[in-house]
Amino acid sequence: MFSATNPLLCLLTRNESRNEKTTDRSRTISSLDVIVPTALLLTMDIIIASFDSISEVNMDYTITMYLHQYWTDERLSWSSAVPIKEMTLSGEFSQNIWVPDTFLANDKHSFLHEVTERNKMLRISGDGKIAYGMRLTSTLSCSMNLRNFPLDSQNCTVEIESYGYTTSEVLMKWNYPKAVHGVEEADVPQFTITGFQTEDRVVSTATGSYQRLSLVFQLQRSVGYFIFQTYLPCVLIVMLSWVSFWINHEATSARVALGITTVLTMTTISTGVRQSLPRISYVKSIDVYLVMCFVFVFAALLEYAAVNYSYWGRRSRGTGEWTANNVNKEDRESAVNMKSWGVPSSIINCKIQITLSTRNIRTVSITAKMDSKEVVVHSRRHRQSSPIPSLCPSGKNGVDDTPEYPRYMSTMFGRWSRPSFSARWRVLLALPHVCAFALC
Repeated sequence: MFSATNPLLCLLTRNESRNEKTTDRSRTISSLDVIVPTALLLTMDIIIASFDSISEVNMDYTITMYLHQYWTDERLSWSSAVPIKEMTLSGEFSQNIWVPDTFLANDKHSFLHEVTERNKMLRISGDGKIAYGMRLTSTLSCSMNLRNFPLDSQNCTVEIESYGYTTSEVLMKWNYPKAVHGVEEADVPQFTITGFQTEDRVVSTATGSYQRLSLVFQLQRSVGYFIFQTYLPCVLIVMLSWVSFWINHEATSARVALGITTVLTMTTISTGVRQSLPRISYVKSIDVYLVMCFVFVFAALLEYAAVNYSYWGRRSRGTGEWTANNVNKEDRESAVNMKSWGVPSSIINCKIQITLSTRNIRTVSITAKMDSKEVVVHSRRHRQSSPIPSLCPSGKNGVDDTPEYPRYMSTMFGRWSRPSFSARWRVLLALPHVCAFALC
């Protein structure tokens, strides 16, 4: 035991002079084998300062913490007659005494804070007990299972181990009953700390068996961010793609533009989600959701392609005739209105053939068969020439509906036949003549 009159005498340097070479390890207090003949008991506790970030791409997290280590070195004790109970020294003085060579086994990058001085503390009691603390920020690896992302939970650990001293030399334990502090106050981005636990085990390597202490954080991901950034936008985009079902199938540009826009938007959202995740091979929950949304949006675009092909493809292969099954609400309303005007049902159900011809003069020729009678009506009506050609071809062969182009022949069959817009007006103009001849 060192002198009791001056406790600072026990805080000798490793050698009286750094230039002095000696093999007498008993003269230094930086060696371990002269402390105790058996394994040294080293206890630890951790105070969590903050969780800085968690990265799914790199599968790591950054934490700032206070690491405290406690052990007993009888060579640094002094007599109880000295009124000093304990001494607090600068962390730099730790270079002159023996300190544990602990390190973080799952560390990627760490640094010790140095503002305004190096954040290290050394406190020595009169009975030789030593408290050695430091404040550091570490980026630690955390293996994550992202199969249930973003409804997943992860376990991230802090692994503390002695680098050179085996279990026969240093025995590491947690400083129970309160080995971990500050977890309840820590705020983790996108996560909630549901609990933590401490573990200790022996790790065997090629150089021996080493004691390892583990602090396991149980983290539950908060889904609120993904509801507003991913789930809700995808739902709205899918619903927006369904709006095309209520757009007229002849409005090609509107339906195609809406379908392509929703498909590209879903692709952009999927790309943004993938960029925030590592390139892993297994399927995640968010992948299934995004793929299903993309399928719904893409199917809405394919639905219009099928309708367009069924509508125009049948007409291009046929003779331009509308089948009797082509029933729609507008035709039903027209038939009801004709009945309300007093037109006999035999006229409504008759077979009508309309012939359109000439250039500057519109000529309507209607042939109606009803009750074994055939009525032919000719209606002539002047039509002003339009200086602007029609933007939408009205004929089956794409012939424009301007006076400078010849008319085309069209035949309508069936009760619910649906003529073009101009043909409806021609039928309406000739209808009084048809009724007059039919009643004669």
